[in-house]
Amino acid sequence: MKALKLGTLTILSFMLVIVVACSNKTTGGDEGGAFDGITLNAVSFLPKDDELTATLHEWIDKVEESTEGRVTVNWRGGDEVIPIGEQFEAIDSGVMDINFTYVGQYQSLLPESLSLPLSQIEPWEERENGFYDFMVERHKELNVMYLGRWLTGSPRLWLNEPIESISDLENMSIRSAPNYTRFFDNLGISSAMIDPAEVYTSLQTGVVDGFVYGGLSGPREDGWTDSSKYVLDIPFWTQNCVMLMNHDKWEEISAEDQQAILEATAEYEEDMVAYFESLYEEERENLENLGVEFIGLPEDEKELFLDTAYESEWEYIEEEVPELVDELRSLTE
Repeated sequence: MKALKLGTLTILSFMLVIVVACSNKTTGGDEGGAFDGITLNAVSFLPKDDELTATLHEWIDKVEESTEGRVTVNWRGGDEVIPIGEQFEAIDSGVMDINFTYVGQYQSLLPESLSLPLSQIEPWEERENGFYDFMVERHKELNVMYLGRWLTGSPRLWLNEPIESISDLENMSIRSAPNYTRFFDNLGISSAMIDPAEVYTSLQTGVVDGFVYGGLSGPREDGWTDSSKYVLDIPFWTQNCVMLMNHDKWEEISAEDQQAILEATAEYEEDMVAYFESLYEEERENLENLGVEFIGLPEDEKELFLDTAYESEWEYIEEEVPELVDELRSLTE
């Protein structure tokens, strides 16, 4: 098992240890101390009221219903509870039990997790063909139970000015995130890591020429489309948002309830995909009514764009875990 060096958590995080200990309950229904129930404490990198976390409430309800109330989830909040960069450490240490996160938070510890956004099949197909089980086994090395996905949709480039060729992207500055760096480097794009609160001003002042965003919902509400009115309509990859659980805590749950949670999660994933597909379809219409244009590229340029997106990541995965890359490709393509 890979050792994780526990970083310095905030004072609030340490205070939560006491609270969590009190809320994780195993009560005795008879003299033998029979298991009665457990409450799992969860934290997310997005706020509880964010549009993109809307379906997580449904998952929590499904878990409680499927286990007849024996397992409940207390979703404590987002980064106001524990800073995003410390959340994975929090579930590793047991400060939190569940993390609604994304693979960028732990990819350096488990490079094969980068194959999750490269998957070109649906979550239920991943459960059928063995990819899900593969991820479960690999995450155990981090003392983590991989439960499944909680967001769908593909990233797109949003631009201040239209382009006609991939070469037009060279030397552009695009508001980005670390997981796009390799791909953008190969396109000649300069990745700008800008705090979300500063993106609007950066777009308005021309500090950046656009941004990359997973899914269609969000930019309009944040006002980013005031400047970036062109969407390169070539979706690539898929969302890398996953539900992780401290494995020791997972083992405290009965086998019966573990199975119930897994079945509830599989059912939830289908509902979640349908929800977001409908949401994005509606948002696309809203964007077009606002004057946002969805632009394309010639077919050969589109193929080159997508090949670069996927091969940039597969090459990196092959460097990090060469013994796994062939199997990962066969399970995700």
